[in-house]
Amino acid sequence: MTHVQEPARATPVCHEADLCVIGGSCTGVFAAVRAARLGLSVAVIEQNTLLGGMATAAQVNEWHSVNDTSGNRPLIGGLTLELVERLRRRGVLQEISPVHRGQFRFNSAELAVELDELVRSHRIRVFLSARCVAATRDGARVTAAIIEDRSGRRALAAPLFIDASGDGNLLRHAGFAAEKPSGLQPVNLQAIVAGFDALPQPPAWPDLQPHLAAHAYPEDNSRPWFFPVPGAPALRNLFGARLNGVDASDADAYTAALFEGRRLHRAYLDIVRIHSFDTIAGRPLPVVAWAHALGVRETWHARCHHRLTGDEILHGKPFSDSIAQGTYPVDIHSADGTVLRYLDGREERISRTGATTWHRWQPDDAPVPACYHIPYRSLLPLEAENLLVAGRLLDADREAFGAVRVMVNMNQTGEAAGVAAALAHRASTTFPSINPAILRATLNTGGSRLLPTLSVTQ
Repeated sequence: MTHVQEPARATPVCHEADLCVIGGSCTGVFAAVRAARLGLSVAVIEQNTLLGGMATAAQVNEWHSVNDTSGNRPLIGGLTLELVERLRRRGVLQEISPVHRGQFRFNSAELAVELDELVRSHRIRVFLSARCVAATRDGARVTAAIIEDRSGRRALAAPLFIDASGDGNLLRHAGFAAEKPSGLQPVNLQAIVAGFDALPQPPAWPDLQPHLAAHAYPEDNSRPWFFPVPGAPALRNLFGARLNGVDASDADAYTAALFEGRRLHRAYLDIVRIHSFDTIAGRPLPVVAWAHALGVRETWHARCHHRLTGDEILHGKPFSDSIAQGTYPVDIHSADGTVLRYLDGREERISRTGATTWHRWQPDDAPVPACYHIPYRSLLPLEAENLLVAGRLLDADREAFGAVRVMVNMNQTGEAAGVAAALAHRASTTFPSINPAILRATLNTGGSRLLPTLSVTQ
């Protein structure tokens, strides 16, 4: 049997709003909040049991630099800094100095509660443990998102939609163009672990390489690394080995990666416990909590009115419709390790064992841009009138995506999409008709820090 014929059915509409956001990551929540602050009624659909996406469900508890390449001028404000301040007040934020790449580390569980409070205070209707499984469309317009949750199969109707799902769950079900790169960046699984606070820092560790095979830990895989858990000094957030060749939008591959990620964590912890330090020999290094989701870097990309390129990123090309800006380097993960290209011309190569070497991809005297830019057109799907994408669904080539995919950048795309929705609703117009100058000005009025775009090109 290859197919089952389902009977036709009528799906009840359970909610109507001015804007429906698919995906409750920080990107999706920030889109919803910015739209709500400008007067829209908003619904958010999130497949996990908590809001925050990679920052919470996947326990990726670091946000990168919010400053320009000099390190002195703030580039990123808005809801990213609002959440930073909320976490700082609760004492669950670590501020990193000097800033290399990361600037803030946070307690993921505490961030999830702050996001709960944020959507509650803006009267945003949230559907948790809900997945968009279908869509209805009338020409260039999406008319409803079909979800399945604990109550069954239901529909949400709205005049405006934002897909911040990462996998294009609304975009692709509605039939708009999307592409999946042939070489996807790897996934990770994180775990909260006890006992690491008693160990020296990793440079003081003995060579574990001879023991990997004995514990079924692949010798060609990268080593885990760990971050503190602010507010819980006895715990560490262990970032699992990179799992290469995993398509996290494929259900079977996703399941297999979860199993393998947990197995690799246990193998690594056993290696450390048994072979590292006499002072802890025989003591467990227990996992006390698993991430709710894989840390996913990349799956689908929407085909939009502009595909952002690595050359535009590395040379800081400005755009008249710039809606986000950042400085995180071009970061390409592979089975051999990681290569990072910085805007100041440096290149950092990190092997799978963690060894780092430095090179130059630009001459020493090459000009250094203050930042790079993401244009609104890279969020605007081809042929769509009332649908925007935000987050890692944006249209970018492999090199550009390696830079812009981090959360401090994706957060801004969510804010831009939410403000664009409010402007479209206010003017009864389509997303392609939004005036970029008004969009940028409204973003800055709401706390963003977009630089002037005088004398820029398209």
